[in-house]
Amino acid sequence: MIKEYMTNDHRECDNLYAPLEDAISRGDWDEALSLYMPFKEAMLRHFAMEEEVLFPEMEKFMGGGEGPIHVMKMEHSQIRSIIEQMGEAINDKNSQKALGLGETFMILTQQHNMKEEQVLYTMAEQLPFEKGEILEKMKEVKV
Repeated sequence: MIKEYMTNDHRECDNLYAPLEDAISRGDWDEALSLYMPFKEAMLRHFAMEEEVLFPEMEKFMGGGEGPIHVMKMEHSQIRSIIEQMGEAINDKNSQKALGLGETFMILTQQHNMKEEQVLYTMAEQLPFEKGEILEKMKEVKV
């Protein structure tokens, strides 16, 4: 339930990045700017669903500390920074920098998503909490 929803959300975020990358490649800065904000908002919303709802619920059973949730939060910070820098490069109409950051974004995000999908979401499905209730709270998250 949670694993399926969040995995689908990963794909939706990926699908927002592809046309943005294409617009940058073509040097269509108006389109790139118009595609950047929905992409950024989708990514930030995804992180917020995890950090504000899912992770705290999981930590009630798993504890905090230096475990997998801590690693995911650190990676979220790295990815957020790259997204911000990408926005600056788009504003500066710097396609080389924007595309380089985009490549870094894709590599980090693909590795990150794989860890979440294969490990973290699988763990979430096994924990004894009300998955439907948590999923509804996640769906209500706004950025």
